[in-house]
Amino acid sequence: MPEAELAAWGVARSADGVPLPEPYGDDEHEAVTVEVDGVDVGGAVLAYAEDAGGVRCLVRVLQTTVPRDATEVWTAIATAFEQHARGRGATTLATAVAPELTSAFGRAGFQATMISAGGTLDPDTAPELQVDRTVAVREMAVEERPHFVDDAREVLVTGMAGAGMVDPASNRLEELEARLARLTDDPLPEGELLLTATVGGEPVGSAWATLVPNGDALDYYGHTMFLYPEHRGRGLSKSFLGALVRHAEGLGVADVHVRVYGRDQWARESFIRETTTIDDVHLRKDLR
Repeated sequence: MPEAELAAWGVARSADGVPLPEPYGDDEHEAVTVEVDGVDVGGAVLAYAEDAGGVRCLVRVLQTTVPRDATEVWTAIATAFEQHARGRGATTLATAVAPELTSAFGRAGFQATMISAGGTLDPDTAPELQVDRTVAVREMAVEERPHFVDDAREVLVTGMAGAGMVDPASNRLEELEARLARLTDDPLPEGELLLTATVGGEPVGSAWATLVPNGDALDYYGHTMFLYPEHRGRGLSKSFLGALVRHAEGLGVADVHVRVYGRDQWARESFIRETTTIDDVHLRKDLR
């Protein structure tokens, strides 16, 4: 993308409150123009970084005037990104798109690796989740936290690696490690919420979220929610989710935001289907 065009694009996005992203660490950024049949229809910002013995190309920003229902055009755009990334030596290509575009990118060989979703909690949210109250939640005890940190690290790193968000061997995990380490502090850092799910007083699962003030209410940003392996398959998922919803409502939570990794079928089928709607879908394609 020509420098003058990039500068104008950056000014326009800043005026809209969504500035172009700054490079992260040693990432190499590249701005490109998106053309369809020789006509300029938008632009994109690509980031290149070392990843698992190769090079990952991440489409950090994609802004075009192409209608979302133009499936064939979007498939061609996805293919063009692949060809460009290959030419730059990339071995994987990752992006995030609106749910309406997943079909077009799927036709180009991309696979869904993570789903970002959100929803509003109110007394009418998924009443069927409140039928079975087998599971209760309580604040996680200090002595439970070190074990939780180990479990959460495994869940998050596995999920992020599978989603193409991070190479487990890279230093990109420093921020995550620092946040996890602070979860053993007593008291917890402001805004952090750690919960233990129980059945008859016996721990069966855990959840971690960050609560962010939003006017008179709170926004809930979920990081992890899982049943322990020995308690899976007992039909506790909806009851666990219902208990979490009750607890969040009691705290004054209004909006919920979660990320669910593609491999986590339990979370996809329970949390997203029951309480949220999909905001965007993260996709990845192996170019090797």
